[in-house]
Amino acid sequence: MGFIARHRPSRATIAVFGCLSLSAIAIPSSRVAGQTAPASSPQLVGIYDGGQMEMGVGLRLQPNGRFDYMLAYGALDESASGRWTSDHDTVYLTSDPVTPPRFTLLGQQPASDGKMHLILDLPRGWTRQYLDAEIGLADGRVAGGQLSDDSDVIQLAPNDKPVSLRVRLDVYDIASDSFHLNGSAASILHVRFDPNDLGKVAFAKTPLHITGKTLTFERYGRSIVFKPTDQKWETE
Repeated sequence: MGFIARHRPSRATIAVFGCLSLSAIAIPSSRVAGQTAPASSPQLVGIYDGGQMEMGVGLRLQPNGRFDYMLAYGALDESASGRWTSDHDTVYLTSDPVTPPRFTLLGQQPASDGKMHLILDLPRGWTRQYLDAEIGLADGRVAGGQLSDDSDVIQLAPNDKPVSLRVRLDVYDIASDSFHLNGSAASILHVRFDPNDLGKVAFAKTPLHITGKTLTFERYGRSIVFKPTDQKWETE
C-alpha cells in the first residue's frame, strides 16, 4: 500500500489512535500555482517513514522544493506543507502561512443562581471534554480543570473572586489569552473557539539533521528518525 494523500479529517473526528502504521495516515498533497525554488540537495528528494511505537509519521520532499508532512500520535494529528531547503548537514522546513486557532471571550453576564457557568461555542461534533478552564482568583489561587459535557458550571467556593480566565486545548498545546473577569463568581462566561488551521504546523526553518540517508528532528519529546522508503505516494 502506498502513501495516500487526501484532505485531512475534520477536527470533530479527534480520537485516540492505537498503534499506527504509516500507510494508514492520510497525508495531504501540495497544490501550489506557479514554480517554486528548487531544493538545494536533489539527492534528498523522496518519501520518508518516521513511524515508531504508537506514532505514525510521514515526510515527502519534492524536487520542486515543496514538502508534505503528517504525524499521528495518541489523540493528536497534525500536518504541514511548504518549502524545504538544505545545506550540507541539515534540511529546513518552512510551512505555508498558517492561521492559528483562536479563543474569544464574547461576554460576562450575571448569573441568577449564584454560580459560575462557562458557555462554549465549539465546532460541530466537538465535546467540552477536550478543553480545560483555568480560573485565576484574586488571592492567587487557580480553580477549574477539565470541562464536562454534563454541566457548564465551574465549581467555586462562596468567597472566591475570579479575576481571569484561560481556556486550554492541551492535546495541541494551545491556550487562550488570559481574559479579564470582574471578580463576580455569579457569572455566565461565553467563549467562542475558532479552530482555523488547527492541526497545521507552522514550521519556520525547522531543522532536520542529516545523518547518512536519514533525517532526524525532535517533536513531542521524541527523536523522530525519517528513513527513505520505496512506498509510492498516491493521490485520491
